[in-house]
Amino acid sequence: MFFACAKKLEDILPAGKPVDPAQTDTVITTEPTVCIPPDYGDSVLCYKWLDGKDYKVSPVNNPGKGKYISTPEGLVIDGNTGEINVTKSESGLKYKVGFIRDGYQDTCFTTVITSGINYLDGIYVLSDSDTLLNPIYNGNPAYVPICGPNGSLNGCEFDDDEDDDNGNGSADEPPAGFSCNAQNIRVDKRTGVISLKRSVLDGLFGTLNPSNGKKVSATLYYRLDDCSSGALRKIDIEFTYYSKLSDVPQGLINDIQDVLNGILNFVFRSSKDKVANPRPPHIVVVANR
Repeated sequence: MFFACAKKLEDILPAGKPVDPAQTDTVITTEPTVCIPPDYGDSVLCYKWLDGKDYKVSPVNNPGKGKYISTPEGLVIDGNTGEINVTKSESGLKYKVGFIRDGYQDTCFTTVITSGINYLDGIYVLSDSDTLLNPIYNGNPAYVPICGPNGSLNGCEFDDDEDDDNGNGSADEPPAGFSCNAQNIRVDKRTGVISLKRSVLDGLFGTLNPSNGKKVSATLYYRLDDCSSGALRKIDIEFTYYSKLSDVPQGLINDIQDVLNGILNFVFRSSKDKVANPRPPHIVVVANR
């Protein structure tokens, strides 16, 4: 990529060389652009099952020598080559990848998305009928669900267990006993929607009257009928309980807002900026306003 730079003719001719008056007083010269963002060929990076080997993607262009950075946390990227380890990166998130060319301070950004689902951090007040936790796809809250709005399309499975779905053995299956529903986390296996109210009533926090600040962590395994061809993926989720909204610490509220800003607004301007880690998503369940 090049950009044009207008200069006076006498500025580019050797000293002492006469200027032809028939020529215009300016000419157009071209210089290579200093800031070239990395190009990964596609903005959506799809997880691939490679018999236990990590799936990695490198830039298809050559922006030169420099340093690669990314935000928010969760993207496993080689700072020298820009190679992204899709297998080890958190899925279902939108990232900014920045490149800083050696000898320059400008940062060139490109956007990449790791295909998959995410649940947004938030405070859910059950008494306000805020009882359902919906997955978002490919980092976009407005994205049409891949499995259909009601899970009507075949090929997706949420809260997958150790059954051999595709007949290729147990290597790409979850470990036994890791079902969310077995831990009283009520996940719709067709849509991935989690009923927070039903989960609490069924004993997510161990009792109907848990203490404030009670935490539960879980791992949801899932498969999508998308570019991953049903490869097994997972997302860790953290749940915390409070009886009333006024019981939620202000620091926790601020942390959740920081994470949402990082995910939805890309609050990131330079390599020195820090963005809160979006994983695991923190779901704060409040019984009453």
